[in-house]
Order: sequence, then C-alpha cells, then structure tokens
Amino acid sequence: MIPDINLLPKVEKRQSTSTKNIYILISIIVLLLVAFFVLQYFKIRGEISTLKEQEQSVLAERDQLEAELDNMTMNTGSLEQSVEFVEMISYPVSPIIDETIRLQPGHSYLREYAFDATTAEVTMDFETLSDISSYLSKLVNSAYFQDVQVTSIEHFEIMPNRVTDEGEEVTVDNRANFYEVPRYEVVFTLFINSNYLAAGGVES
Repeated sequence: MIPDINLLPKVEKRQSTSTKNIYILISIIVLLLVAFFVLQYFKIRGEISTLKEQEQSVLAERDQLEAELDNMTMNTGSLEQSVEFVEMISYPVSPIIDETIRLQPGHSYLREYAFDATTAEVTMDFETLSDISSYLSKLVNSAYFQDVQVTSIEHFEIMPNRVTDEGEEVTVDNRANFYEVPRYEVVFTLFINSNYLAAGGVES
C-alpha cells in the first residue's frame, strides 16, 4: 500500500516566507537609502550655508582690499605728482637770488622772494621811480631771465624817528614833512631761463 503524501502546502509556506524576507530586506535597503539621502541633504545644506558665509566674507575682504588699493593708487599718484613737481623746480635758487641782489641799485631793499617751477617773484623797496626803471632794465638784460614783468607798484612813506640830545627817540609827527622819505614797493615776476641756469650761468 502506497501512502498519500501531499507536499504542496509546505512548498507554498516556504515560498511565502522567502518572499516576506525579500520584502523586509528591500524595505530595510530603501529605508537606509532614504536615511542616507536625508543625511546627505542636511549635510550639503549645511555646507552650502557655510560656503555662502565664506563667500560673503571673501567679498567683504575683496571690497576692503579694493578700497585699500584705490587709496594706495591715489597716494601713489599724489606722491608721483609731488616728485614731478620737485624735479621740475629742482634748480639752484642761489644764482637767481645772487643775480637779483647784484643788479640791485643803491637805496633799495629786498623784502622777499618766492619760487615755483618756472618763475621767481621778488618784492623790493625803492626810493625813486628811476631806480625802478633802471633795475627793471638790468633784469631784462640778464641772461638768467627770459622775461621780466612788474606785477605791482605801491607807494608808501617812511617817517623816521629822531634822537634827542638826551638819547631819547622821538617820533616825528605828520606835520614834519621834511622828514618823510618816499618809498615804492615793487613786485617783479621773473621768468627763469632754465637752460642758462642748468648750464651754470653759461650760454648753451
């Protein structure tokens, strides 16, 4: 006699268990992937935020460096202009002063002088208009100057004090006109002959 053995239910139960395990495994893998992507998302989001902060810091530093560079450029330009100006007027002024004094007539007084790149301004006192004319003629004929101009002439009077027999100084009042000494304050503008000056006072 052959026994009747049915194995099909066992096969179905075994297949059902295997399928359930596969689903569980897939679910676990999916959950792990989701968790991984979520972690990566927050990590990348944090890195983006950090990069934005660094970008702002770099931009601020760049703006600061540009401002400093602009300031340095302006200072450099000012320095270059100053050097150029100094080089332009880097001629010996003593020959000019010596020449103005050498040509100076008697009874005249050199008050002040000023120099720039191409000219010298001289202020002097004279007693007479003829002295002014004579001095101007001498300056015009001097090789140190290309041209000479009279900028201004102002008339003023000096009333000297008198000393008494006791040695006391007494100021003369305005009624004593015979003590008045007329004066003329004249400002000359001298256009310097730079070539002649650079040659040391010798015609080139």
